[in-house]
Parts: sequence; structure tokens; C-alpha cells
Amino acid sequence: MEKYAVIMAGGSGTRLWPFSRESKPKQFISVDGNKSFLAQTIDRICDVIPAEKCFVITNKDYLNLTKDAVKDLIPISNIIIEPLKKNTAACIAYATLYLEKMYGKGAVCFIPADSYVKNNIDYQNAIKQAYQQVESSEKIIIIGVKPSYPSTGFGYIQVDSEVQKGISKVVQFKEKPNLETAKEYIKTEKYLWNSGIVAGQLHVLIDGIQQLMPEHYERISEALTYKDTAQYPSSIENAYSLLEDISFDYAFLEKSTNLHAVKGDFGWYDIGSLEAISILVGTDEHNNSIFGRHLGLDTENSTIYSLDSLITTIGISDMIIVEIDGIIIVCPKERAQDVKSLVGMLKKNGFEKYL
Repeated sequence: MEKYAVIMAGGSGTRLWPFSRESKPKQFISVDGNKSFLAQTIDRICDVIPAEKCFVITNKDYLNLTKDAVKDLIPISNIIIEPLKKNTAACIAYATLYLEKMYGKGAVCFIPADSYVKNNIDYQNAIKQAYQQVESSEKIIIIGVKPSYPSTGFGYIQVDSEVQKGISKVVQFKEKPNLETAKEYIKTEKYLWNSGIVAGQLHVLIDGIQQLMPEHYERISEALTYKDTAQYPSSIENAYSLLEDISFDYAFLEKSTNLHAVKGDFGWYDIGSLEAISILVGTDEHNNSIFGRHLGLDTENSTIYSLDSLITTIGISDMIIVEIDGIIIVCPKERAQDVKSLVGMLKKNGFEKYL
């Protein structure tokens, strides 16, 4: 069975502002001086799937950024362009129906473009295991990651006993918990971080989309009848304009009856907030994560990042300080998830140029 990979690179990453901007979202940036998150993701998956079978789906506003990121990695023709931002349900439905129209049959794995992975080999083995499972069955597989600490910033998957080594039936999805709940999750060993990596045979996913997301199926299928014609851009844009803005988790996975999880343990982190920067930068003897120039007295457990300026601190703990291009944000670590609200405030108060 032919295998395909689709990397989802259309998000705006508002919780990682000011690293991630509307003009250049987080999948196209590098925080630690290495390749962009998108390029790193492609490098990892192309060790499993040939480059010509690896696709990137992104928003039309990011087409040029995507071309620059993938030009030496996969064919430019493997970029699938979404006309509007309508969340992951539309993204996955469109890419699945697109691949089915092009190739008919096969297995596909959807992968977010903006994750950090410490151990590439174990990551690739988990991807291979997911493909093996879907090739031999009608299962839909999600990769869950063994939690390394009680995170309040990630979604969780509750799993049942293993049906075979490393494979468990998914019981339910859990939203980002408070700290007390996250600690309970860790104790039970029945909860995994939701990596957002999903795999299935094309026809299995399409059957599910038709049943659980009928509007997505009907509108996108109709638009695809115009593929390779002059009417196609307007037809797919019209279809998207009528779709609900909803995640694939909510619209599909939480309602699926044949969803199983592959348990992975490869040092995965969703770089979804400023809190995660410390994972990329590392920590010193005072548990500070420092990038750029900093001098401090009695400074501990803090993340301090600067591209251009010297940052000095006295007597702080558990703080985040970031300076990029003249933009400065200061907040307690425990409030890092509120950056999205701050971005909304910037828009409301006329500071769009900083976004």
C-alpha cells in the first residue's frame, strides 16, 4: 500500500507571539538558530516517506513562505493551498479528498508542522507503527505521547488497556487540565499527550468524514470536481467560505468508534506558547533559559530571550521576558497561556503593525 504524509502548516500560532506573527507564523521560524519548525518536520518524515509522497497543506497567505521553506526538500507541486483559515477539520478533510482524487488508495499520516522532537529515531518508529496499524486494519490511529511532567498546556488522550504492545483503544479526549488534574493523569498512566498526529487509510478517513462531517465532505468533494480547471480556485474558496470553523478533534476524532493510540516516547513538545521556549534553549544552573545577552542578580527559573538587546534582571523568579524586533513581553510563566488574549487586545487597540 502506498503511504503519504501531509504536514499541516496553515496555523497562525498566536500563543507564541512575538516569535510567531501573522506575517510569519511559528512553523516558518527558528527559535534556537536551527532550521524552521516546518523544515525540521519535513526532514524527519522524509526519512520514513519519500519526498515525492510528502505534502504540505498551508493557507494561501503563506504560499511564498512555504515555497521558500520546502524548495530543497519536497516538490513545490506538493503544496496544497487552503483559500481560507477554517481549522484542522477543513484542512484534513480537504487534503484527504485531494489525495484520494489524485491517487485513489493509500495510507496517510497528518503531522503538525510546529512541534519539537528530541529523539528522531523513536519518533520515526512511532510513525512507522502508525502506518503498519492502518495498513492492516480499518483503524484510525492517533499518536499519543507519554507525559514527562504534568503539563497544563497540552490536551490529553485517555486510553484503555493495550490491545497489543504499544497500541491502546482511545476512551476519550481531555481538554487542557489544571495542575491538580494533570498530576492525577500522570499517576494513572492512562493518559497521553495529544500530539495531533493522525493516520488512516484514505477510504477509512473519507467514510468517517462523510458520516461525521457531511458538510465538509459534500462541499469539498463538489469543489474538487473542478480540479485542473479555471473554475477550481473560486470553487474551493466558495466551499471553504461555507464550512464551519472547527477542529478535527471535535468534529471527527471524539466521535470516532475505531480510534486507537500508538504510544510514543520521543521527547515531543508542542511549541504552542512562550512557556515552551525553555525546552528549545535549555537551562543553566539556576534553571534559567537564556538566549542572547543577559546579566542578572538573584534570577532563577526564568526564560529570558533577546535578539538585539541586553536584558538585565534583579530578584525575579518564574518569569518570561522576550525581546524581538523592539517588541518586549514580560509575564509570569503561569500566565503564558494568556498571550493569545494579549494578541486580541493588540488588535482591538490598533497595534496591528506589531502582529
